[in-house]
Amino acid sequence: MTDLNRSGPTAIDLFSGAGGITLGLLQAGFDVRLCADIARACALTHSRNFPRITFLNRDIGELGGRDLLQHSGLKRRQLDLLIGGPPCQGFSILGRREIDDPRNGLFGQFLRLAFELQPKAIVIENVPGLATLNGGAILKEIGQAFAAAGYRADCAELLASQYGVPQMRWRMFFIAWRGDLGIASGGFPPPTHGRRGIGDLVPNHTISPEDMRGFLTIADAISDLPAIGSGGYSSVYDRKPRNGYQRTMRAGLRTELYNHYAPKLSPQNLRRIEHLGPGEDWRNLPRHLLPLGMQRALRKDHTRRYRRMTWDGVARSIITRFRDPKSGEYIHPDQARTISIREAARIQSFPDWFEFMGTYSSQYDQVGNAVPPLLARAVAAEIAGVLNGAVRGDGPVKSRYKIVA
Repeated sequence: MTDLNRSGPTAIDLFSGAGGITLGLLQAGFDVRLCADIARACALTHSRNFPRITFLNRDIGELGGRDLLQHSGLKRRQLDLLIGGPPCQGFSILGRREIDDPRNGLFGQFLRLAFELQPKAIVIENVPGLATLNGGAILKEIGQAFAAAGYRADCAELLASQYGVPQMRWRMFFIAWRGDLGIASGGFPPPTHGRRGIGDLVPNHTISPEDMRGFLTIADAISDLPAIGSGGYSSVYDRKPRNGYQRTMRAGLRTELYNHYAPKLSPQNLRRIEHLGPGEDWRNLPRHLLPLGMQRALRKDHTRRYRRMTWDGVARSIITRFRDPKSGEYIHPDQARTISIREAARIQSFPDWFEFMGTYSSQYDQVGNAVPPLLARAVAAEIAGVLNGAVRGDGPVKSRYKIVA
């Protein structure tokens, strides 16, 4: 459990999910007044990890600005930061990318509440695919909405690996400042890992080994966790941490270990996994072990399916289906199983004291949908610096996309 800081800048976290953004805000010194999410399992996880932060287990469409102000103890225009990640499945390149997907309406609900509250800063986290949806129409609409409400907004794609998260996870961040503050831009944190800056690396393009040097590897993230089998669970550490990242993740704990459960796999999938060496995928399997559909697949396709991790590699983006070996590169580097919930949480940069509640299925969803806390912390710390004047917010961020009012 993280201590609250009632002297820091204030924040409200909407669509808070398991609490990755909330944790990052707290680590950056924010006074988090309120969180909200419709998922019951997320409410249980928040109650476990943030018992002193008010949590509204409600549909955002049922909430108004007055509700948020009442529960946060703030007045209109007094809130420093409103932040959230409206569900992005409708925008994602992994989804249908249809502009009329009903989940896309939640983005508008977030903006409605933001403009009712009139906070100093607004941060929206989403998938990079949002910028090109419907030929860029959504990006244009967002810019028009911010401008009409009196905000100046920028957007940029941030790579979690550049901020100490052991994972190649791309997220789009929109950061907007209320016009009367005189802040032209700012809030995008300079990377702390690797040699490149914001905008130098972009999604869906090959990143050279030189540019990945300094990123945390799978070994950095999970090599100290106990060996378990498919469907297995361990509640105690059996070895010491091996590096600074692992020591940070285990801080405050002695022997107890939470959520280290490996999904139970079918006999067929176990046979497939046992045939794979580090870095190998479905193309290395005997034909008789392949699912029927993949027996007809071209060998240049689906190169991450049934792929086994390598200890010296950087993890791919954790998704809710990390329990399924055909979903991507989620097979443990040297054990016959996919990664555990705790291992996925480590790769997302959740510390080990953070316990996910609810059914295993809901825990997969919570971990896969979360914003990495260390990425959220980096953004929050930069925003706090702009708010208190320690960081100048007067320069544009390097980005492939621009918000035009």
